[in-house]
Amino acid sequence: MLGKLFGTKKPPVTKGVHIYFSKAGIVVMALHQNSSGILYEQSEAQTIDAQPDATQLGAAFREAFERFSIKDRDLSAAKKTEWPAFLASKLSSVKCFESSYRLMTCMSLNSSSSTVRASIAHPVADGVELSLCFNPLLPPQNIGEQLLRLIELVNAA
Repeated sequence: MLGKLFGTKKPPVTKGVHIYFSKAGIVVMALHQNSSGILYEQSEAQTIDAQPDATQLGAAFREAFERFSIKDRDLSAAKKTEWPAFLASKLSSVKCFESSYRLMTCMSLNSSSSTVRASIAHPVADGVELSLCFNPLLPPQNIGEQLLRLIELVNAA
């Protein structure tokens, strides 16, 4: 009730997944959202060696999307060396991870999570992203085909 009187309200819930890709493989990370509305990666990763097929990638996305949760955590003491995606990659340094993997951010666009926008920063043009939208309830093969198409477009740029 006090929140209504003083105008404070909870941040909107935005479900999301991080997908990191490189020539060596793919790391799929489910996300949590804390009470401040900040998204952060869960500790469990799904790793796919080499280039996955569409169904494998779509299933990994779907599983991570469904694991999204609200979980409060103070992120002020978080260290880059504790970054879950970096740890899952098994690379020797954060610098090596950041130079080897590219991030695809997949975020729901509405409160019902019926539409997801997958986007990747353009590899050459600063401030430009390549993106596409899809329904997360599509069959895993269809989701994976969309995600692989986006990766292919970015790699060709």
